[in-house]
Parts: sequence; structure tokens; C-alpha cells
Amino acid sequence: MILAIDYGESKCGLALGERLATKIWTVNTKQVFSEISKLKEIDFFVVGLPLSMSGRYSQQTFMAIQFAEKLHSKLKREVYMVDERLSSAVFKERKNVDQLSAAEILDRFLSSKTNSYKIRSPVLLSDEQLAKIADVKGNVLVADLSDVRVLKNRNWVVFQRDPYYAYLFYKRGCHVERDLKKLENFAPFDIIIAGDKCEEFKYLLSSTGRIMCL
Repeated sequence: MILAIDYGESKCGLALGERLATKIWTVNTKQVFSEISKLKEIDFFVVGLPLSMSGRYSQQTFMAIQFAEKLHSKLKREVYMVDERLSSAVFKERKNVDQLSAAEILDRFLSSKTNSYKIRSPVLLSDEQLAKIADVKGNVLVADLSDVRVLKNRNWVVFQRDPYYAYLFYKRGCHVERDLKKLENFAPFDIIIAGDKCEEFKYLLSSTGRIMCL
């Protein structure tokens, strides 16, 4: 059984089901964990991911991810996040908008799991890789890496497509982007520290800058 959650600061919409939502309801956010603890048959959770309309991260995005992380750590079950853009707008004239949004989140997950993101441990760099960046300074971009130990300065800009990994850097005080074009606002970079797809970031380097592919 799957429990889908439309997270909100004051209330959460819940939808329970396997192939479709068979039960939907709303609960006060302060009571959501108490409510979930009553449900013994849950295999995993799906939480709505509130990206901006352009697909960028927002404060609301990271609040939902923080909730999903807490869900994963407290209940020890898999948690997925699925893009919930426009899910509430479809039901904006309805009184039970939160629970209907939760049902929509469940349906989106079941329809296309390729567009979901799993809360999972970051991929850690080796000691040798960390040593390579020990003395890095200047205007730095960290791209497509999930190990927050790479950070030497919270003013570094981070590009991360995976929402949970983005949240880990956000918690460290970094500005995190999901839109490549928005990185141009912070360029040129002196150093770019990137994963295996480092070539796509080279155009953001200064004339004397260098890229480090880890």
C-alpha cells in the first residue's frame, strides 16, 4: 500500500491506495505523524514536490523535502517525491483540495515513476577526490555532486538536479540552482567542480578558469 502526501505548513492531504486512491483525507500538519502511525500497511510514501512553475527550487520546495527526509528517518521506509506542479490548481474550486491533490500525486507517481525522486544517501567522494579540491578558492560552482563534504565555502554556487541532494546543500547555506541558464547569472566561475558530465559546464568558466571532473 502507498500513502501519498500533499504537504503543507498547516495541513496535509493524504491519499492511500495501490493502483489508485481508495481513501483520501486531510489532517493537521502537527498531527500528521500521529495519523500515519495508525496506518500499519504502508509499504512506502510519495510526497509532492512543489517546484516553481519554471522548475526551480523555492523555499516551499525545501520545506517539503525536509518533511520527506523526516518521514524517511523516523519511519524507516522508502520515500519518493514527485513533481506536483498544478496539482492543486486543478481542484482550486473544491473544498477538499488538499486530499484531492494527494490523490493526484499518487496517480502521477503510478503513471510515471521515471519522474520521481527517491530519498537516498548521497554518493560519497573518495579521500583522494576530496584531497584534489582541498585548496580550491575563488568563484566556485559545484555541479551534480551529492557529497556536501566538497564544500569549503557556503558562498559557492551549487547546481543539482536531484531535489534531495539539492536540499543537503541548501541546509549548508548554499544557493542551489536546477536551471542551467540561471547559472549564467553567477558566471564566470574560477573553478567548476563537477561529476562525470562536466563538459556541459565549461562555457561558464572564466578565461583563466579550470574545471575539475571528479
